[in-house]
Amino acid sequence: MNCRDCGNKAGFLIMVTDYKPLELWEFAGGTFTRYNQKDSGDMEKSIQCAVCGSDNIDTEGVDTENFSDKPLVILSEDEWEGKTAEFKKEEAPAAEEEEKKE
Repeated sequence: MNCRDCGNKAGFLIMVTDYKPLELWEFAGGTFTRYNQKDSGDMEKSIQCAVCGSDNIDTEGVDTENFSDKPLVILSEDEWEGKTAEFKKEEAPAAEEEEKKE
């Protein structure tokens, strides 16, 4: 993927909204089983650049329809903050000095 506005190729935020249950969890006889269906119906996806927030993204052929095929990595709140901070642009030194003056 590539952001057409800032050139970022490393991190993108995907917001997935679905209006039907994605998973059914069953607890039976001490066993936990997760069920889902590929086509979950009324679903919307939006892709944003994690650096500049632009939605002008060239997906370069990446299959965003089958995102559920990839394993889900669950992060703690601190790990999530660290991961998203990796993509944020650093503030310019002039902006930091301006804040100090105030």
